[in-house]
Amino acid sequence: MTIAKAIAKAWTDDAYKAKLLDNPHVALSEVGVDIPADTSIKMIENTADTTHIVLPVAPVNAVQLSPGELEKIAGGAVVNPQITD
Repeated sequence: MTIAKAIAKAWTDDAYKAKLLDNPHVALSEVGVDIPADTSIKMIENTADTTHIVLPVAPVNAVQLSPGELEKIAGGAVVNPQITD
């Protein structure tokens, strides 16, 4: 099962949703999503008046990329720039 399916389950199963918010490692494991034990997971819920935005880890080569390339990566694109010295 994917994380998307786990989220969909949380929308219709209040007990699962509570577990997902309280102990995401256990809840995700129950639906077949294994997260390494040494990886911290924090589940938060958006509400009608609060939206959380996650700031992802910057690409390793962020300083070598153009603003346009960074924007594409932030949107989910894969960018393979030609870097020359």
